[in-house]
Amino acid sequence: MADATKKSADNTAGNLPAPSRPFGSGIVKFGREVYREGVEKVTWPTWKETYLTTIVVFIMVTIMMTFFYGVDALLGLGETWLVGALH
Repeated sequence: MADATKKSADNTAGNLPAPSRPFGSGIVKFGREVYREGVEKVTWPTWKETYLTTIVVFIMVTIMMTFFYGVDALLGLGETWLVGALH
């Protein structure tokens, strides 16, 4: 049964014409599609949105920096207490 399928596939493959490439295919078409999908569909933020987002990022960085400084200071005090208690 596999032989019959193979023979029929070979016969039909030989009878099909080679596909023609339409004009504008290849790298030029790919470039146009990339531009259409990437650049034309992008919604850029306004200057106000960019400004406010930047401010929020700086505020969050400051909060996290303060938090980790406090945790590091507490762990440093705990280490000093622990080492001092052993000696």
